[in-house]
Amino acid sequence: MAQGEPLGGNPCRLVMRQATQTELDRLVGSMTVCQSWRGTDDAAAISVRCVSASGQTIHCCGHGLLAAAHAWQQHLGCERLTLEMHGSRILSWRRDTLTWLRFEAAETSACDVPSWTTRVFPNQQSPLCAARSGGEQGYLILQWPDGSDLFALRPRLDRFVQETGRALICTAAQPEWGPGAIQLRYHAPQYGVPEDGATGSAMRILGEYWSWRFDRLTARQCSPGGGWLFANWAAGCVDVGGRCVPLGTGAACA
Repeated sequence: MAQGEPLGGNPCRLVMRQATQTELDRLVGSMTVCQSWRGTDDAAAISVRCVSASGQTIHCCGHGLLAAAHAWQQHLGCERLTLEMHGSRILSWRRDTLTWLRFEAAETSACDVPSWTTRVFPNQQSPLCAARSGGEQGYLILQWPDGSDLFALRPRLDRFVQETGRALICTAAQPEWGPGAIQLRYHAPQYGVPEDGATGSAMRILGEYWSWRFDRLTARQCSPGGGWLFANWAAGCVDVGGRCVPLGTGAACA
């Protein structure tokens, strides 16, 4: 992000302690609420639980994990720590201005472009290919031709929710920007997220999806708020990086 450029990204309200359900319900509103706490053992991982603005539990919240990692690294005065979310342990570290998370790679498998995409993207450029990751509530990846401007997409989300329980990740390579440059958009209206601002969990999927072509990604998320995210791929894992900035009432990861 250039100096002076608006932050954009994805805001998260971070609670650095265990909170009661009543407290969390009061905090839920316009942004994700992420509670995080440290166990009694100094060597224990930082536990993280996130709830969407609509009050739904998020199984893997990339920007919540980034915000928690950034805040706890500063609070503990350390460069590296381990987070725990829904039974998964995620190593985190800070490098220059970015906070990084290491995830196990999530397998993606190529599939036919669903016929219903013509109804979800009427009178628009068609995706080039598609892939799935996870089960029926996992992800559908749609890839547009190189150089496509994903800002121009106008998905009919009312039709999309009738076709699948998967979250939708739209992506396209941008070779004119440099090696590994891509755009993405993320939609999960079934789970209260019509369009996400900056989606670390989607970068985990895209790091694996694009690994046949790139081992490093620089991604511009084409959401109204916008955001920049990064991913590095190695066999068996994907590292996801983003910049976190405290906002007083929360933290934004871009």
